[in-house]
Amino acid sequence: MFSKAAKVLQFLSEYAQDLWLTLRYNGYSPLVERNRRQFYKLIIETHTIEKGLSLPRRRTLFGRDKVRFVMSALDAYEPDFSPLPAQMALGALDAYLRFHREQGIQDPLLDEVAALLARWQDRQLELRGGIKPYRFEGHDPAGPVAWLQSRSSLRMFDGRPLPAETVRQVVTLAQSAPSQCNRQSTQVHLYQDRATIDALLALQGGSRGFSENVGNLFVVTSEIAAWGGPGQRNQTYVDGALFSMCILLSCHALGLGACPLNLAVTNAVERRIKVAGGIPTGERLIMMIAFGKTVDEPLRVAASPRRSLDEVLHMHTGTVSP
Repeated sequence: MFSKAAKVLQFLSEYAQDLWLTLRYNGYSPLVERNRRQFYKLIIETHTIEKGLSLPRRRTLFGRDKVRFVMSALDAYEPDFSPLPAQMALGALDAYLRFHREQGIQDPLLDEVAALLARWQDRQLELRGGIKPYRFEGHDPAGPVAWLQSRSSLRMFDGRPLPAETVRQVVTLAQSAPSQCNRQSTQVHLYQDRATIDALLALQGGSRGFSENVGNLFVVTSEIAAWGGPGQRNQTYVDGALFSMCILLSCHALGLGACPLNLAVTNAVERRIKVAGGIPTGERLIMMIAFGKTVDEPLRVAASPRRSLDEVLHMHTGTVSP
């Protein structure tokens, strides 16, 4: 009974610490620096304009209030913090204006958009938001299926640090990961120093037997400031997990071995990992990923059989009774 009561108390303690961290660093907190809050707010609201422009049937002059908010937020934003939200907003507003001008529509709102774009021309920022054409690339239909099914968690690394350009390529490919409202809150911390890797893996505790051969280690995190409100309390982990999966697939595509390492740790251990890795307090840990080139010998991976499809797939094809 004492053991069960202790576990209940630990649950309460951990959730209380989670609550404090969320209240302290979420996107509504006045304790978070203004530029960081505006960074995410401008991206989120701009993305609603992009979604409206990407619909099959676009309403004219849709989202008036949203457009005016984005213009106001853009004028209040400092691009020196990061040019991305400004580039995204300018691109979306430019696409919004062109969509209406091509149809010969006149409205005071469009004149306001045109005036704002003219004011920002001197900043010489690349227009990166809006919409873009897309088409499915042709491929061997059997290829992608076999490739996806061939991915496994590899632990047989050669231990050598990868060149910076290879690491950058891995993360660049992973940036195709979906992100709620294009927030892009995920951060990736790379470690190649032996002492730091050993310290981080010791805190993680799940790499015994191969940790000494890990020459490249990612710690994937997500900024709490990207999220606000109780409904978004778990989205930090959803976005971070999607990005992490794309890192694993990126490594697979580049012929690198990779092994995800869970961070199911207490808040106290999370704080120690952040200190050891120089990670800001306002980021939540998602997972570690050991990766690199593999040894020149036959590779082995865990069989890890999967559940029967019928245990996983539930096809609700008819009317669901309440």
